[in-house]
Amino acid sequence: MKIKSNLACLLTAVILLPGCVIHVGAKSADVEIQESLSLDANNLKALHVEAGAGSLTIKGDENATDISVDADIYTTKDRDYELTLVKKGDKAVLVAKHGSTSGMWNNSPSIDVTVTVPASLQLDVDDGSGSIEIADINNMVNVKDGSGSLDMKNINGDVIIDDGSGEMELRNVAGNLDIEDGSGSIWVSDVNGSVSVDDGSGEMTLRHIGGMVTIDDGSGAINVRDAGGLTIVESGSGGLNVKEIKGEMNIDS
Repeated sequence: MKIKSNLACLLTAVILLPGCVIHVGAKSADVEIQESLSLDANNLKALHVEAGAGSLTIKGDENATDISVDADIYTTKDRDYELTLVKKGDKAVLVAKHGSTSGMWNNSPSIDVTVTVPASLQLDVDDGSGSIEIADINNMVNVKDGSGSLDMKNINGDVIIDDGSGEMELRNVAGNLDIEDGSGSIWVSDVNGSVSVDDGSGEMTLRHIGGMVTIDDGSGAINVRDAGGLTIVESGSGGLNVKEIKGEMNIDS
């Protein structure tokens, strides 16, 4: 039957039996390149980052006068990638993306980026996949992340996070923290302002929060200790452990 024949071709995409031609569109990253970029940060107020697959590390430096970028690029023979750092008005724009279609293989094209910035710059990050580390920023940080772990610490400003999947750890935030998360564990400690979490699934732990904590959760354990106040709009499924709430507390389950 025709249905069985089509199904056979689909099922043999992995084992590659003769008679079925499969085009997965993936390219192997068999070329490795190191590149560095630099941009004078004088009169700049913000850095916007557009990154694809690969790790991203951003560190603020109070003594830095330039934005410096070091990249490890894992690419194809046609070198189909974009790595640029340009000034647009009062902000810098860093693009680190690969044009090739990523497949299911471990050696798919990617770019690992390490960025050093003046600590005073605002950050706006749009990342596809891979781990993110951000530290020592004296301004607002806005992160939109597809997948991969997220680690942030020592942020002297508000933080906004829109995350698809992956574990998250945030420490020492001077401003307010707003998290919208699909899945993955969340660990937050030492936030001076308020914390709002809209979470799909995964355990969350919030400790030492100066302001109000507001939680809307789908599933996973919730642990809150030492907060200025607590409102749980929805706790979903999972255990609830609450201690040392100084102000108003409202819990709906």
